Amino acid sequence: MHTRLSIGEMAKLRNVTVDTLRHYDKIGLLKPYQIDPGSGYRYYSISQYEVLGTIKELREIGFSLEEIKQFLTDRNVKKSVQILQKSLDNLEDKIRHLQHIHAILQTRIGNIEQFTNSYKDAEIVIKQFDVRNYIQLDKPVSWADKEKLYFGLLELENKVSGVLPVFASNKFGDFIKQEYFDEIRQSTDFSHHLSAYQSHIFLLVQEEESNQPTHTIEKGLYACTYYGGIVREKMLSQLKKLLHYCDEHGYVIIGDALRIMQIDVSLTDQSDEAYYEIQIPIQANTE
Repeated sequence: MHTRLSIGEMAKLRNVTVDTLRHYDKIGLLKPYQIDPGSGYRYYSISQYEVLGTIKELREIGFSLEEIKQFLTDRNVKKSVQILQKSLDNLEDKIRHLQHIHAILQTRIGNIEQFTNSYKDAEIVIKQFDVRNYIQLDKPVSWADKEKLYFGLLELENKVSGVLPVFASNKFGDFIKQEYFDEIRQSTDFSHHLSAYQSHIFLLVQEEESNQPTHTIEKGLYACTYYGGIVREKMLSQLKKLLHYCDEHGYVIIGDALRIMQIDVSLTDQSDEAYYEIQIPIQANTE
């Protein structure tokens, strides 16, 4: 004679919920040993205790309920080992995927810490950058048109693939054309620049694969500064300060400035915690 366990007793023995056992019954994964025809109560046999344990452990290693049902159907050692080997292969793929994510996040956190630490002692610093590749929008976008600006960023994001292509990254940016520098040096009112300037948005593609043509930012020295917040006047004010620094220290500006989102809204709701870095390519004056 089988010892009958109520659905509640069976659930308690294996630390699962009664609803879980009802669901397993409904999908035919683990049906009760007996159902009382009068009361409709479900009863389980103690021998089903091991089956429920197998189900729990297979769930732990990532089996779906359908895969578990197949595993428990017409079992033999050869079939079970084949299924377990397939599960092992899937786990190894997941491990490699997680290791890739781990490496990306380590790099992203390191970039944020490096950016923060680089300005501990000075507001303007000289940095060396290696060659960087980027894709960009076909047409510039007005700074005054925030909606088009955001759609532009989204368009670029959709052109790259890979794991975590832009989250917590320092990949979005735009160019500030060198032809504007003299006007900015002399300006005390930035409202004109804010309404008239066209932003050439780009996305650095160092890790991700892209089927778009890429452009190159040459390696070299850059005079850099930063500002927090999304107020454009701050950007132009810091750019003017950076231009004067280059003039005062005899650096020759050899290209357009870059403005990189070093810490963006994917990490904070506080606008003043969104940090941008301005980078101007320079070389020492040899005269």
